[in-house]
Amino acid sequence: MLNPQAQRLTDYPFDRLRELLDGIVPQTNAGPLVLSIGEPQHPPPGLIAREIADNAHLWGRYPPVNGTEDFRDAAAGWMSRRFDLPRGLIDPARQILPVSGTREALFLAAMLSVPRARNTRRPVVLLPNPMYHVYAGAGQVAGADVEPLATVRESNFLPDLDSIAPETLDRTALMYLCTPSNPQGTVASPEYLKQAVLLARNHDFVLAMDECYSEIYDAMAPLVCGRAL
Repeated sequence: MLNPQAQRLTDYPFDRLRELLDGIVPQTNAGPLVLSIGEPQHPPPGLIAREIADNAHLWGRYPPVNGTEDFRDAAAGWMSRRFDLPRGLIDPARQILPVSGTREALFLAAMLSVPRARNTRRPVVLLPNPMYHVYAGAGQVAGADVEPLATVRESNFLPDLDSIAPETLDRTALMYLCTPSNPQGTVASPEYLKQAVLLARNHDFVLAMDECYSEIYDAMAPLVCGRAL
């Protein structure tokens, strides 16, 4: 049986959003811009449609779990260029895993990193609040106590890492961070990310960085490691 707070965290957030928006009538002088569920509003690039059409004969086969070697090489090459990583840092054979979407990867992160106990006590999964609902669901399924960290204006809409109690950190097995954050859109600074990495190293927990929005920007790429790419 989940406690009331945990139950609220695992409720599907878009159901709650529909409740909050129920009865609100949008302005009639413009069409509403739907931002609720993240549904794509633009067609895919033409090259993607052509590639799918050219390979339609393969639709009856499951793709390999690890993807293809060409895909993993391409993904590792893109990461190295985009984030200015040292040559050879990413091993395509060991460190690239294709998934059907970020939800799958984020859920599996908890399944892999949360043990039955942490320092003889029930483990903790830290997550920003508000959050992508899979963070809380994964923590609950993994058998951990889910600890939401408020993301408010005073902390630049990111979790206040200095406010986490030492006894909580001692039980922490996994921490989710999202940058750019959803729904606020705040981008974590290199200094903030360094503090999060050091916290994970010092307390021996897994830091899961959800960066699925990193390529949504206007005119200039976000700063990465202190400089724009």
